[in-house]
Amino acid sequence: MKKLLKYILLISTLLSAALFASCRLIVTLNPYEQSFIGILGLLTPVLMVINLLFLLVWLVARKWLYCLIPIASFIISWNVFSVAFGGHFFSKQSFEKTDSTFTLMSYNVRLLDLYKWSKEKDTRERMLHFLKEKNPTVLCIQEFYNGNDSIGVNNIKSIQDSCNYPYYAECNLNVNKRGKWGSVIFSHLPIVSTENHDIDVSGSNMLQQANIAFQKDTFSVFNIHLKSNRFTLSESELVGKKEIPDWDEKTISESKSIYNKLEKSTINRGLEADLVSNVIQHNRYPSLVCGDLNDIPSSYAYFKMRSTKLDAFLTKGAGLGATYNQAIPLLRIDYIFYDPNFTLQGFQKFDVTYSDHYPILANFSVN
Repeated sequence: MKKLLKYILLISTLLSAALFASCRLIVTLNPYEQSFIGILGLLTPVLMVINLLFLLVWLVARKWLYCLIPIASFIISWNVFSVAFGGHFFSKQSFEKTDSTFTLMSYNVRLLDLYKWSKEKDTRERMLHFLKEKNPTVLCIQEFYNGNDSIGVNNIKSIQDSCNYPYYAECNLNVNKRGKWGSVIFSHLPIVSTENHDIDVSGSNMLQQANIAFQKDTFSVFNIHLKSNRFTLSESELVGKKEIPDWDEKTISESKSIYNKLEKSTINRGLEADLVSNVIQHNRYPSLVCGDLNDIPSSYAYFKMRSTKLDAFLTKGAGLGATYNQAIPLLRIDYIFYDPNFTLQGFQKFDVTYSDHYPILANFSVN
């Protein structure tokens, strides 16, 4: 019986190690070419934990040779899973405002609680107060709503009044008689030019670019919101369940729907990431890229978008750095990437629950 258990554990160790090692392919293989890569990226944290458990099992059993199997998988996939954690628990953080520094905040505001998801009456007002308190030099917002003059609320004017922003740029994905939906960039620094790039094969998503004057130089800010998974409420609840669900017909049907949506959305984000990367690489100014990628660090979209840039969280952050606070509250899907032309002075995530995302803030100086 012991020998059978040993072989079962050994085969399981080999299989999980092989899967974990194959995560290395995520960096270069677009989910559009091989859709399983997108799912594998989502499973990377789970595979890491499983391989760690197998390593502990063989350490306790004193089977040193078998320990090398999960260790080898960690070495092979190091570049993929290592970006999930920040190790700067005691890093010096500076948010001092000087003539040579500027702050950048990225925040998915979920339409400033337009449809009252928070079930609180004053969420929008509290969000505006938060923005006024932090008042970043450049504010990049995703999932933004602005009402027309006669209908809805004028969120652009409200944020301008709260923070005294003299400049702003819009990137509208949907415009109708009630208002505008999309992204927006506010700035205390002059926005000298803007451009919105089509990055969706179906024509329903845009990459926002604002070129901003700072001292005697100009830099570009790219504001992005990649395709979401678009789970229904019941699917989100199933994903976020802490206990094992009853595998009835409804659960099985929803599980299939979740898988199909995950597969399709990772393919879409892979295509979008390629288009975004191409735009950024051909940009002539030093640049910062921020926004909601709807993908975790172990994904093709993350590596393609980041490219040769630095990840502000990895430079100054600590722990998992989760930015999503709903069904799975351990996901880091919001990012700030920057060129080596900039020096990161400080990075912070704010645990405010006005939206389903946490805002992130970085303080930069120019080299």
